[in-house]
Amino acid sequence: MAVKIENMPSPSVLMNSMRSIGYTFKTALADIVDNSISACAKNVYIEIPINDDNLNVTILDDGKGMSRNDLFNAMKYGSDREYSSSDLGRFGLGLKSASLSQCRILTVISKNNAEISAFQWDLDSVINDPEKKWQCLELEYEEILSVPCFEKLSKMPMGTLVVWQNFDIAYKKNSGKVREYLSDEMAEAEKHLRLVFHRFLANKFKPFKIYVNNDLLEPFDPFLENHPKTDSKKISEITVEGETIKVQPFILPHMTDLTDEDINKLGGIEALRNDQGFYIYRNDRLIIYGKWFRLSSSGVSPELLKYGRIKVDIPNSLDEIWDIDIKKQNATIPRQILNYLKKAVRDVCYRSKEKTTKRTRLTLERDDNKIWNKSLVLNQKERFFINKEAAFIKRFLDEFDDSDKRKILNFIDIISTTLPFDDIYNAICNKNNATGIEDEQFEAIVLEGVSQFKMLKSIIQKSDEEVLALLTQSEPFNDERIADRIKEIITNENP
Repeated sequence: MAVKIENMPSPSVLMNSMRSIGYTFKTALADIVDNSISACAKNVYIEIPINDDNLNVTILDDGKGMSRNDLFNAMKYGSDREYSSSDLGRFGLGLKSASLSQCRILTVISKNNAEISAFQWDLDSVINDPEKKWQCLELEYEEILSVPCFEKLSKMPMGTLVVWQNFDIAYKKNSGKVREYLSDEMAEAEKHLRLVFHRFLANKFKPFKIYVNNDLLEPFDPFLENHPKTDSKKISEITVEGETIKVQPFILPHMTDLTDEDINKLGGIEALRNDQGFYIYRNDRLIIYGKWFRLSSSGVSPELLKYGRIKVDIPNSLDEIWDIDIKKQNATIPRQILNYLKKAVRDVCYRSKEKTTKRTRLTLERDDNKIWNKSLVLNQKERFFINKEAAFIKRFLDEFDDSDKRKILNFIDIISTTLPFDDIYNAICNKNNATGIEDEQFEAIVLEGVSQFKMLKSIIQKSDEEVLALLTQSEPFNDERIADRIKEIITNENP
């Protein structure tokens, strides 16, 4: 009969390994805020350093706090507790893994019924422990007094304080400039917190607020639900394993119907294009957003789908079939509802494309063989722009995933807005403009043409001559000299 033998993992090895599971600064902070919400906190106060004297990050909440035993258990890797249907946690790892992914010293102080308890994980202490045991540090009251932000906690009736110190990763990533690194990361984290917890921040019946260095974070509204021109469908309910999943599609207002205030509520102009797709919520907490899970029509430009959003609400009892990970950053659509969501995606994509193209057709003169096109703006004046539906650009974009495509499309929009009309006009009037293609430009275009030829050849079953004819019917490859050079290179490579 097999004999049971205890085989404990090395604490230093496991704790260091858990630092690399993929937390970012913003997702680590969000994990700590999850605990504050589960503790029924009404306010969370996040402070980052404003000078190089106190390089620490503190997260203080006014939740119900923990007893000494509860806090000791919470500091355990894989803490043992019952999770309710409203809990945002699941694995008992978030507090430790999220915190120590960013720093080497994690201190947690909690106040409950006038009892103050404090425990600390110090990676260096664990690594240098000759006994190689799982031993965290319990702080004496005199030590607690010197912990950053403890004075604020001491004045509260109850609450919990999380302190991050010794930012070794930030030190390495930013050449020792830790404060600058934390400041940059916090700017991105603020946007993340405003979106991920937007339902909690907007709840008037159960107030919840997040402050960063005393500045109140306002929620984003990814669906602009109160906008009169937001097109929302009714909520559909799907039953899976006795639990209810709610699905609601949205089509955002057209860009021309949005005010600056609307765009700010949405999260900025980039959010309009970059954050299209599914929004999956678990107990009102946004888990995943801004992706279609490969369910959108292949070959369709993200620009045409930018108004589409699908809200999905799931209970935490279905975590396993959704494959929700520790970081609450990734999920997989269950097979049981895949076909239903495909139908919802097709409908949203169609409606988004219709909204985009209907508005565009009114004012657009577009030739998809040309890179530069023109349209009429509201004052009936012509505006020139880079045509993102041009064959050349679409083939180029096909080499990238959705996230990179969106970044490139943003870049193209910026380039379009910087066309120097006055300088071009003056140069033409003074006959001081150069025409034709420089040698360097010529070679770059030819090389890109050869690359696009090979890509086309790999996906369509046609002869070299037919593929070349298709390629050279649109700019910039329709120039006779460029087309001849591309043909010459292809012929030499495939004699």
